[in-house]
Amino acid sequence: MIQSRFTLTDRSIPVIATAIHNGHRIPEELQPYTCISEGDRLREEDPYTGRIAEQFPNHIVVDTSRFAVDLNRSRENAVYRMPEDAWGLTVRTAEFPKAMVEELLKSYDAWYNILCYELEHFFKLHPFVIVLDLHSFNHRRGGQQAEPDPQAENPDIILGRSNMPNELYPLVDDLKNILEGKPFRNGKLDVRIDVKFTGGYLSRFLHSKYPGRLICPAIEFKKIFMDEWNGTLDPRTFFDLRKFFYAACQEWIPKVLSQKG
Repeated sequence: MIQSRFTLTDRSIPVIATAIHNGHRIPEELQPYTCISEGDRLREEDPYTGRIAEQFPNHIVVDTSRFAVDLNRSRENAVYRMPEDAWGLTVRTAEFPKAMVEELLKSYDAWYNILCYELEHFFKLHPFVIVLDLHSFNHRRGGQQAEPDPQAENPDIILGRSNMPNELYPLVDDLKNILEGKPFRNGKLDVRIDVKFTGGYLSRFLHSKYPGRLICPAIEFKKIFMDEWNGTLDPRTFFDLRKFFYAACQEWIPKVLSQKG
């Protein structure tokens, strides 16, 4: 049920960018049991993060919506069933069948099995691998015309590192220092660590399964590059943000590999 693109074109580079909340597709067989509106879904998904990931030769982009199955949650919480599973949003109809849940969880298991299979190939070539876990977040919760949420809690980029060993924290500090203060939108890029979002299940799973063999920071881009209420892209802002992030990674990655590779 999960449609995703594992595009791993250069295994000589030990870097994989992922966009697991990029997708908007609801599988056809799930549609009769899905009652959340398309607009509400889109607002809680991470559109365009796939295009950020696609800058990297090795990238994984998920096209299926998190409202089908959420790959950034543990298996027991990956399928939204009740409103409390989805920030109070009613996602499923009352007759949502148990068999459908089981099918969705099978696809969840299959996706993680493929991810591990591919990572094992990278580990045959490299002692250390970097996985970039790319996401985005809303900052106009009050409505399309409301004032943006306070900058103090909503920086331009959040780097999440809570789900990794403490010894990797300085590497995330290094990425922050590279990004922080870059000229951006008549100001400077505001980047902080573990504010609001500190990392989800994907990074926790990878650090637990492959201790000492990878780093997987969660990277959250504030949706300043789009209208979060209707999905319209601001091409100029998106281009700049995408470019700055990629350039920062090209500076950061060699530093990581010189220490851990």
